[in-house]
Amino acid sequence: MISAALERLRPHPHRGDVIAAGAVPLALAAVLIDLRMRQWSLGPRFVVLALISALILTMGLLAPLEYPSPRSYHSVLLVAGLIPFVFALVALAELLGARRPPGAGGVAWTLAVEGAIAAFAARRSNSAACTLVAAIAGAIAVEAFVAWVFRPVGLGTFRAVLVALTAALAVGAVRLRDRQRCHAVALVNAAGLTALAVAASYLYTLAIPSLLHVSGWVAYAPEQQGVPFGWKLYLIAVGFGLAAYGAVDRERGPAYLAVAVLGAFAVLTGPPSGARGTLVGWPLLLLVIGGAGLAIGLRPRRPLPPEPGTAEAPPAIPIDPEDRGGTR
Repeated sequence: MISAALERLRPHPHRGDVIAAGAVPLALAAVLIDLRMRQWSLGPRFVVLALISALILTMGLLAPLEYPSPRSYHSVLLVAGLIPFVFALVALAELLGARRPPGAGGVAWTLAVEGAIAAFAARRSNSAACTLVAAIAGAIAVEAFVAWVFRPVGLGTFRAVLVALTAALAVGAVRLRDRQRCHAVALVNAAGLTALAVAASYLYTLAIPSLLHVSGWVAYAPEQQGVPFGWKLYLIAVGFGLAAYGAVDRERGPAYLAVAVLGAFAVLTGPPSGARGTLVGWPLLLLVIGGAGLAIGLRPRRPLPPEPGTAEAPPAIPIDPEDRGGTR
């Protein structure tokens, strides 16, 4: 009976697009019910979220893998199921006694479970989208675990953990680049998002108030120490790395993230620290590096030798069949 019910839920490939088109608004409805129907108790909201997420995830996991990579409707089903699933986990944490909303400990285990289910779906269905979800959920779970166990003061510890996560994701991308390229790209995108999180923490605390003061939106100049050199170096290194990866492997996601990370670097580094700006520092260094790259690429060069196999072959000399080795 269970096998017959599961077979009934297995999407047929020729109807997959229609099923995915219905799964997306269904998942969105589950999220809206959880956000809007606060007069309901936790039990009914959890049941609605769990049933809808379980239904969509089951269809995504049962969908046949026709090619090495899943079809678009297959990935849509998996991601559409994972979105209400995390809301269901949060509701479950509150049912188990966590405060509302859950603290760092509740966020740690709920996002860890979300990441584990997403990783399972990525492995089963070879879905790069699920790999990205698993990487993001795992990164948030690690940050929440650090906050829960160590209770750090300030943002320095969280930024240091993000740097470690960026390195770990980059190592994973290098290991998967030749064997499973789509998953490697997902890990690179996750690494770019961790760098953006670091930039966002500084933009929120430093750059945005400064820009508002320069533009005249606020009358006071915020007191700030500026972004340390090491963090600027980290952002520009990640930005250039994402741009290089996107250019070499012709992937759009890392290229877009490179623009975002380097744009954040420009916003954090651009405003002058005093009354007058100066070229000393990053502007001069970037001018030197960029000019040197252009000079190396445009230097005079010698004509390259012909490629192997393109040189003109010597003329063939026919052999007289009647004259071989001086005998007849």
